[in-house]
Amino acid sequence: MSVNTKTKYFYGLGFISVGIKDILYTLFVFFYFNQILGLDPVYTGAATFIAIFFDAFSDPLIGIISDSYKSKIWGRRHPFMLVSAIPLGLSTWLLFIPPSFLSEFELFCWLTSFSILIRFFLTIYLVPAMSLGAELTPNYEERTVITSFRITFTVLMQPFIFLVGVYLFFIQEEGMTTGLENADAYAPFAFFCGTVMTLSILISTYGTKNTIPYLPKESKKENLNSIFKNIKTAFKMKSFRSVVFFTAMVYTAFGIGNTMSTYLLTYVFEFNEIDILSIVFAGALGGLISAYIAPKFGKIFDKKNATIICTILFSLGMASPYILRLLNLMPLNDDPFVVLSFFILYSFGFTFLWSAMSLSTSMMADVVDQYETFTNKRHEGMFFSSLSFSYKCTIGLGYLGGGILLKLISFPTQTKLEDIDPQVITDLTIIGGPFIFLVYISSMLFLLGYPINKKMYNKIRNQLDLNKNK
Repeated sequence: MSVNTKTKYFYGLGFISVGIKDILYTLFVFFYFNQILGLDPVYTGAATFIAIFFDAFSDPLIGIISDSYKSKIWGRRHPFMLVSAIPLGLSTWLLFIPPSFLSEFELFCWLTSFSILIRFFLTIYLVPAMSLGAELTPNYEERTVITSFRITFTVLMQPFIFLVGVYLFFIQEEGMTTGLENADAYAPFAFFCGTVMTLSILISTYGTKNTIPYLPKESKKENLNSIFKNIKTAFKMKSFRSVVFFTAMVYTAFGIGNTMSTYLLTYVFEFNEIDILSIVFAGALGGLISAYIAPKFGKIFDKKNATIICTILFSLGMASPYILRLLNLMPLNDDPFVVLSFFILYSFGFTFLWSAMSLSTSMMADVVDQYETFTNKRHEGMFFSSLSFSYKCTIGLGYLGGGILLKLISFPTQTKLEDIDPQVITDLTIIGGPFIFLVYISSMLFLLGYPINKKMYNKIRNQLDLNKNK
């Protein structure tokens, strides 16, 4: 089945919800609970970390259930995508309206509970939606195009959401260093974000409904023993382990970077909201360029080599502003070129980060086909639940690690920039530069043993076609 452009756009549209969730946790959640509400950073990081234990069960469960689900009208993926929309948006809003009388521990429980709910409802959408992307086409190269649409829409709306927040909600008032200190802005902004998340999923689900008759049918329902056997078989595959561990390592570093991004931008480079917006635009620009780069690199170098190249490049791009600052090669904070320099470096970094993620997701779709040659079963939901869990689990580890790192460098809460020890700022810069770089670059080691190239994949497809014709 060849996928028309309209369907690709509708498919990608739903991932706007994922992008909004990401930017909320990147720039707002940690800062709000730590700097506005005064929650200890270890508590803040631990809340997200605790939620991964629920993901350990919910991600594979949703994947396996959607593999065997059957609906004559909506197929096996779309019902889950549909029911996730409203609860995800509602939970996102409720996260930002904790009662004012809560103690610190109760505030921690509030953050933990709604982090669990948001991640669970995101799972109900994300795992079936990622599985759907693999099912839309068996074409080796078109799969990378489809995952590029997913990545592009994930990051495309982020700067516009932030722009709406800065100009319509986070109004800087007297005595505030930044508009992000406006506590009254968070609840209405979260309601706006939750509404957009809900609408994006509903429109995407309806817009891709026309593909249902052409998708693979449901798998046979299996008992618990066979499910564990399937998972064991998957982990025996070098191709599966390579993609999962690579993704896990990248998102661990990304989670640390997300946790600390507001701190790094605000306290190392003294960026205001408009400056930060330009960096968010860098992520969106990188997403747009990656939609072209990822398929081209995959075609020229093949997926494995292309992903390794992209990993090296995005590791350099994401860490370079902080490494250059440590080497006194980055423009000073009062230099008008500091924002432009940061924007260029981050645009470069994000371009190859999103390209690497697009390629690795496309690789997982090929792994599903390889698995079918071994077992005569298709379990897209099970396989992509591992990527979803890897993404959310390691983002959680990253948040916990970010909280611990802030604690280790004794970063103060509810403190003005001028009152912070310069050595603490230097320590923060080291985390954003050399430390993040080492974690990012180490991820490519897991790809070295990935065995599937285009020639091998063609053999896999031929085998699958022979099996279907028997």
